[in-house]
Amino acid sequence: MKLNKILCAGTAVILAGALGGCSMKFGTKSEPKPDAVVAEPTNGGDDSMKITYADFKKEYVYALNGAGIEDDTEESLAERCKTERNTIITYLINERIIHKKAAEMGVFTLTDEEMNAVEESFNSELEEQIEEFAKEAVSDTAQSGATSELSDEEKHELGSQRLDEFLKSCDMTRDDLLTWQVSSAITQKLREEIGKSVGYSKAEEAFLGYEEKIKQLYNDDISQYEQGGFTAVWVPEGARMIKHILLGFDEDTQDEITANRQKGDDDAADKLRKEKAEELQNEVDEVQKKLDDGGDFQTIMLEYSSDSASSSMYPDGYVVIPNGTSYMKEFQEAAFVPEKIGDRTVCVTDYGVHIMIYADDAKVSDEQQKSFTDYLYEQLKSTEFDKKMKEWNDEYAYKIDYKALRLDDPESSTGSSDN
Repeated sequence: MKLNKILCAGTAVILAGALGGCSMKFGTKSEPKPDAVVAEPTNGGDDSMKITYADFKKEYVYALNGAGIEDDTEESLAERCKTERNTIITYLINERIIHKKAAEMGVFTLTDEEMNAVEESFNSELEEQIEEFAKEAVSDTAQSGATSELSDEEKHELGSQRLDEFLKSCDMTRDDLLTWQVSSAITQKLREEIGKSVGYSKAEEAFLGYEEKIKQLYNDDISQYEQGGFTAVWVPEGARMIKHILLGFDEDTQDEITANRQKGDDDAADKLRKEKAEELQNEVDEVQKKLDDGGDFQTIMLEYSSDSASSSMYPDGYVVIPNGTSYMKEFQEAAFVPEKIGDRTVCVTDYGVHIMIYADDAKVSDEQQKSFTDYLYEQLKSTEFDKKMKEWNDEYAYKIDYKALRLDDPESSTGSSDN
């Protein structure tokens, strides 16, 4: 949960330096009165589900202030602001519906444990915002010519003060932000409650179906299979885990090889590559001996490999599939030279000399399968929640005062927006 709320992705987060809200201009006509109802259900519901202009404006000013927008009628910003207004009223309607249904289903009230978690998250994120405002304050102090060094306590106090100034410009307090966090927690509780209707077996069935689609993709387009990162779900028979130590060419050599490739002179590129590889032979022999003597691969890789940082991200090795296209031709072919697990080979590419080890057969682990099935389960629950939200929106059939919010009426051929 973030301070900008999970159902309102378009609403800007607090941005340091955006304190221009005092001169905010809205449209060309007078605004609706604060208690004017701008959205209400036409079928069922009660007064608590009505949305006033004051409710809307608090969110809207917060969004505009956060983005540093002082005039929402400026031509270059008008459409963006209209989109923001539509996003906000949609969010507020959804929030009212969620609160109503959460109460009906007995998940509106947070437990002490849940509330403590919300407050902990809220306080942590609040401190992050204070830190951002503090950085701005320090920068302003330096630009003003002040020479005294601020203590951490002074920085925090200035950041806290600027945060409160920002919120005041939005006619808000920190309590409003906490209220948003609580609302997000209620939404999550309702999501989980609705999600209980989705059995985990459906996710397992979905996994099998997804696996079949990936197999078909591999058969139809190996390149797309590789680029999609689907090896965490399914790998073809014969796929291998390859570890390597790259004794890389220097940058000038790589650039020259690349330049020759680009102008079509592969002979010159291959000649240079061969010469530079021969210069690395002593280092290759040194690494091979250490491996032969039982040296730890990870330790040797970190000592010698030019891409140790990248290789360290794949401690089990790289997945190389039969007929793959994502690696250089020489690396791809060399990966299938070793006959059994543990065997090594050496190849040369435009990047340098690779000492390669056939580390294991590639396979999808039980953990990977469970992780992806869990992901599908969350997606299914989310889909079920979205389905319920659509049903509930249809049930309450909210009427929106598009003119008051300066939005286009979807049922009007000319629209009713007035910037």
